Amino acid sequence: MNRNLRNAIIAFLAPLPSIVFYLSFLRSYSPTSDPELSHIHSWCSNHPLLLANLLFFLNVNFLFWVIGLLQSSHWMIDVYWTVIPVMLVHYFASHPLGEYNKWRSMVVVILTWVWSVRLTHNYFRRENWEWGAREDWRFNDLRKQYGKHWWWLSFFSVYVSQQIFLIGICLPLYTIHSVDAPLNIWDFVSSAICLTGIVMAYFADTQLHEFVTQNQKLKEQGKPKIPNLDTGLWYYSRHPNYLGEQLWWWGLVVFAWNLGQGWTLIGALVNTLCLVYVTILVERRMVKQEYRAEAYRAYQKTTSVWIPWFKSQVAAAVITYSPNKNKHTMGKILALFYVSLICLGLSVSPVDAYGRRQLRFNSNGRFKILQVSDMHYGFGKETQCSNVTPEELPYCSDLNTTSFIQRTIASEKPDLIVFSGDNVNGMCESGDAAKTMNMAFAPAIEAKIPWVAILGNHDQESDMTRETMMKHIVKMPYTLSEVNPFGSGIFPIDGFGNYNLQIEGPFGSPLFFKSLLNVYMLDGGDYVKLDGFAFNYDWVKSSQVNWYEHASKWLEMEYKRWPFPQKSTAPGLVYVHIPVPEFKRFTEPRQMTGVRQEQTCSAPINSGLFTKLVERGEVKGIFSGHDHVNDFCATLNGVNLCYAGGSGYHGYGKTGWARRVRVVEAQLEKTKYGRWGAVDKITTWKRLDDKNHSLIDTQLLWSKNTTLDTNYRFKCNKIKQH
Repeated sequence: MNRNLRNAIIAFLAPLPSIVFYLSFLRSYSPTSDPELSHIHSWCSNHPLLLANLLFFLNVNFLFWVIGLLQSSHWMIDVYWTVIPVMLVHYFASHPLGEYNKWRSMVVVILTWVWSVRLTHNYFRRENWEWGAREDWRFNDLRKQYGKHWWWLSFFSVYVSQQIFLIGICLPLYTIHSVDAPLNIWDFVSSAICLTGIVMAYFADTQLHEFVTQNQKLKEQGKPKIPNLDTGLWYYSRHPNYLGEQLWWWGLVVFAWNLGQGWTLIGALVNTLCLVYVTILVERRMVKQEYRAEAYRAYQKTTSVWIPWFKSQVAAAVITYSPNKNKHTMGKILALFYVSLICLGLSVSPVDAYGRRQLRFNSNGRFKILQVSDMHYGFGKETQCSNVTPEELPYCSDLNTTSFIQRTIASEKPDLIVFSGDNVNGMCESGDAAKTMNMAFAPAIEAKIPWVAILGNHDQESDMTRETMMKHIVKMPYTLSEVNPFGSGIFPIDGFGNYNLQIEGPFGSPLFFKSLLNVYMLDGGDYVKLDGFAFNYDWVKSSQVNWYEHASKWLEMEYKRWPFPQKSTAPGLVYVHIPVPEFKRFTEPRQMTGVRQEQTCSAPINSGLFTKLVERGEVKGIFSGHDHVNDFCATLNGVNLCYAGGSGYHGYGKTGWARRVRVVEAQLEKTKYGRWGAVDKITTWKRLDDKNHSLIDTQLLWSKNTTLDTNYRFKCNKIKQH
């Protein structure tokens, strides 16, 4: 048996122990039979990332190392560098704990296969289609450097180091198969970056192969070799193949970053830093070769190391081997294409893609939300007030509403302002809703405070639809509002103004990258458009409830994942203009903090939103407006149902009963190490537009120590249950 065939057989058989073990684990795994699993299989089902590392250590590090010692060559790790990512992507996709978007997974699996085939083809083309003909020149240098100690040092320098690199740069593949989130524009950007890297590396390596082959032929003919490759992509970059490879790995990082797992960049970052060092070694080696030293030094002075860039005609003339005009043109077009794509993908983070300024708790561990409801803004100073005293009426207008909000912002200094619907009076009164909204939201914009808005049942009763109103709002300064969540084009959602905000930990906290408080904004609609419902208020649709459930589960998984995984769920708040029917259950003063002075005007149909909130157990409060002279908070099944009270002077109110807004504040706990941890408690109060700008009805909505009443359910202990 010749060496080539023997090495091929060894290469195919070497990974079988891991493959057989994993397939046997999958065959024995069943979600309903965990108690029957062996301890080993039970551990494997709960620790996918640790299992991948363990299999890598035993099968690659140890077994490949032993084979390398027996053959006196560690060639096989180079072959499997191109194969292991493919094995890992299928491993993560097939693991029982895998939970992911099938379309995103399919795209990434295909891209990984394309990358692997390209790199494997390049490896064997370089090795003249032989298995194990030689090992990496860097290993040869280390073998000479360390002599008799190389046999044991090779275990760490060749194999353990490769595990750190490969598992590290493949972390995005793990993330992609751990988070089930809808596709959005950044998945397409990530795919474009990855594909650009593959294409660039292919052309760069092909041009390098042709150059090496040509020099080999010249050497055989006894002619002088060409000292330098400076055509094609190599005209604009000294290492375009390295750049292409890096684009591939950073494209995967963008996939993970888009899923909220930006920490996975650590693998690509370490790999890039190592490749920088390898680049230095390669360049030192080039200038040590006498026949090309002078030409390569000139090449270094005129050509970018990695990023493709142009050089002047004078500088280009220094190079001894010039490209022809056609290749110049092709190179410029390719370089411009690649650079523009790189800038698109890498210059903007996914956070910017959402058009958001990231919200986080302040250095005191607090986050304060000001809810302003039912402004019913009209024409500014020309608008007459409703339900005020005769003495106030001549001097009262929308400007009183503006003054009240400005006054409250100055007193409370909120971190976020929520305008929770009926921001514009509507009722066919205004012919310029955009101008009215600009005036209504002006206090938040002037204060440069992040703000969001949802729509009420009256907002669209002017010259704009609900959709065009939200599209106008999202373009205003300092807003974090969204027309609808990303992915709504693929997975439609009812209404306009459904989105969520993530409030992350303060600077210096170990939970800096985690959302500690989740805020959901929902469009409660306006009026029912179905036959049989005469002038009835709308309800939150099933598509919106499904979106909430999906987003809530995703955020919970993220909260409980490494780094700093949390055992519980981060608390959430929901803002929707029209109250859910459950508000009607509270009629007695002893049941509530605040007052009820009118009936709850909710939808005639209960769409199940409150039920879903209770099932999820995450949301601690649902905050509404709509009924202007109700301002109570009451608790049902662990969820607080709170009215804000009317804030606007143009909308109806009650004479002698001050306009008001609601404030909600979340406070973090201190860990035993003195750092800010998870949310400890959520409190609320109201601010009145009276002479003293009164603060009333302070109450604790929720704390970590809050416990619900024990559920004493019936259970028959005498009969064995199946």
